[in-house]
Amino acid sequence: MTLVVERFGDVTRLRMSSFGSRAVGMDVSAYVVRGVMIDSGFHRVRDELLGAVAAQRVRGAIITHWHEDHAGNVQSLANAGIPVLTRDDTVGILRAPPRIRLYRRVCWAVPPALTSRPSLLDTDGLVGVHTPGHSPDHQVVWDAGTRTLFSGDLWLGVRARILHATEDPYIIVESLRVARALEPERMFDAHRGFVANPIAAIDAKIDWMMETMATIEERVRGGATDAEILRGVLGGEELAGYVSGGDYSRRNLVKAVRRRLESRR
Repeated sequence: MTLVVERFGDVTRLRMSSFGSRAVGMDVSAYVVRGVMIDSGFHRVRDELLGAVAAQRVRGAIITHWHEDHAGNVQSLANAGIPVLTRDDTVGILRAPPRIRLYRRVCWAVPPALTSRPSLLDTDGLVGVHTPGHSPDHQVVWDAGTRTLFSGDLWLGVRARILHATEDPYIIVESLRVARALEPERMFDAHRGFVANPIAAIDAKIDWMMETMATIEERVRGGATDAEILRGVLGGEELAGYVSGGDYSRRNLVKAVRRRLESRR
């Protein structure tokens, strides 16, 4: 397991990866600001994470959503006496987590179910803002004092074409607009790291998603198959799509648009 510490002024990035995640080009980050950690990484890196928690004098954590690369060490933090704050729906999922696919178990490991009760935490001005789409419980963390957005898995890059099977790109666009309305001056993405010009980055993603979904809608109405749209609009599938058996793939964007069109009938 690898955990690399990077510093951006008042924000410390804890960048974590496993052999499995590196094999498919993935890592994930938690961030520490004023003693509060945003997200907890994946369970396979728990020892390194707990070491960093002690070194960074972390006094509490806020979790953006239930996925195992973000909430994988919630119970471990609780066992160490670290208060954890998250949404009630996230707590409910962590108490009875769904079974995750093999590729996710290889990359991140299966975390233990949450058995501890959420603790009170002085977040020192950090607030969660509900931004569903990536998952129903997803929230970003907003620091109004420094106009910093910790975006979790909301942004993920301007032209991120890959989705989990359960994601809704239309709701993601709505949530991006919510985040944009905060007018952040800095943004820290859970997988892409520091984003210096977040408003421009968020605007560019909204524009790209709207244009891409409109193009897919047009192809669907014209009778094109998912495979034809995948090749013609999104440039075909990428490695993660094959490794995940389609659970995390570009094809899911096409499927999500088709579902939305069918729901309008």
